[in-house]
Amino acid sequence: MKTEKTEQVLNFCCEMGRQLIQNGAEIYRVEDSINRLLTAYGYRDTEVFAIPSCVILNILDEGHNYTKSIRIRSSFINLDKLERLNSLCRRVCRERPEPEAAFSLLDTISSASSYPQLVSYLAHGFVAIFFTLFWGGTALDACLAFLCGAAVKASVAYLSRFETNIFFTYVCSSMAMVLPPLILSYLGVPIHMDKMVIGAIMLLVPGIAITNVMRDVLAGDFLTALTKFAEVLIISMALAVGIAIPVSLARFFWGVI
Repeated sequence: MKTEKTEQVLNFCCEMGRQLIQNGAEIYRVEDSINRLLTAYGYRDTEVFAIPSCVILNILDEGHNYTKSIRIRSSFINLDKLERLNSLCRRVCRERPEPEAAFSLLDTISSASSYPQLVSYLAHGFVAIFFTLFWGGTALDACLAFLCGAAVKASVAYLSRFETNIFFTYVCSSMAMVLPPLILSYLGVPIHMDKMVIGAIMLLVPGIAITNVMRDVLAGDFLTALTKFAEVLIISMALAVGIAIPVSLARFFWGVI
């Protein structure tokens, strides 16, 4: 019976770690949350190792090692679910429910629907509007930048269905983002394409990842820092390639844009 409970706690903690990483939690927060959960259930001799693509957990209980690893293939930012997961972690540490009950609460959070599509499109569009204004665009540039933000959301949502890799996703999203100002410029609409592109590209810039790299370096977690830094470089290259392709083609066929 003790073995069964230990395995259930092991599975619950690993799944909690997976959900935290998939919804954008920092690695140190993942390891700290799992350690607190294990301590709450009375396990002292434990080891937790997490990187952005994997969580490995080991529990030494009565001379037996219980180990499990989980592969994480994709992650995104969902602050709503992240806040719920953090609240669940604190609740479990405080109340120490049975593992089955804790798993049920975790499944409720993980299966909850995300933000409505309309809200997501509006959010992407308004972010593009405000950043276009921030970088010196006109009111017309800002209003039309809404199309760029919507194009980013549409491309990311479509590609996520096929679980495409991060490089291809960002290349296609940046290409879709550049198409509206290119077409408007070709039609003679008096816009500042650079301001629109710079404003909309802020939707794709990995700002949180860059911040976490600095935090991990200061904390001495160099493996995680290198992993996230590689991700930042890959995303940066994808953005550059995705913007360069349609702009170069437009200049080749239409002349100077």
